[in-house]
Amino acid sequence: MAESSGETKNKLLESAKKEFLEKGFISASLRKIAANAGVTTGAMYRHFKDKDSFFCALVNDAIETTKKVIMLADSNNHADLTFSRMHTHIDSEKKSTERFLDYMYEHFDAFTLLLTKSAGSTHEHFQEDICELYTENCKRTFDLMYDKKIASKRVSQMTIHFMASTVINAFCDIILHNVPKSDAIEYIADIMEFTRSGMYVLLGMTKP
Repeated sequence: MAESSGETKNKLLESAKKEFLEKGFISASLRKIAANAGVTTGAMYRHFKDKDSFFCALVNDAIETTKKVIMLADSNNHADLTFSRMHTHIDSEKKSTERFLDYMYEHFDAFTLLLTKSAGSTHEHFQEDICELYTENCKRTFDLMYDKKIASKRVSQMTIHFMASTVINAFCDIILHNVPKSDAIEYIADIMEFTRSGMYVLLGMTKP
């Protein structure tokens, strides 16, 4: 029975993932990807036009999921925020963090590709890009908290960047250091509590 187009595509993606994980994006060979998948180069090009399209197919879902989680920090998701509702938002943040950690460990290879094998690809600046996105979201939410008189002290853009990058780098370190999930759960909980407590002080807020 002839192999379906979907089966061929999946074999190519598995072969590409192995090649990228072993050699990185720049050194990976399209010829080797096709050969290891048992596919001719002509058949390969019917599914993927170049190395970057392979790489993107392997990591795009992880990128979009990460962005969706980061966008939870945007001011649009805090429109109903009041001091009395801080606990509700903190509980929601904890749940979304737990779900994202589950997702990270289910897609560990995709994040490994993004953080350690992406040089030369479209997504080689993944860590910096999401850090910038998170920083901007935090800034807008802090502005909302100033407007609503929830916070009484303003912090600099650089301070916001430091706080945001601390969180992003913590998640990235899980992948970079291949941290066991049980340890990662405790580590991220500590980092989130650390940055949250620092936020209360810096913004002149009483801890709820």
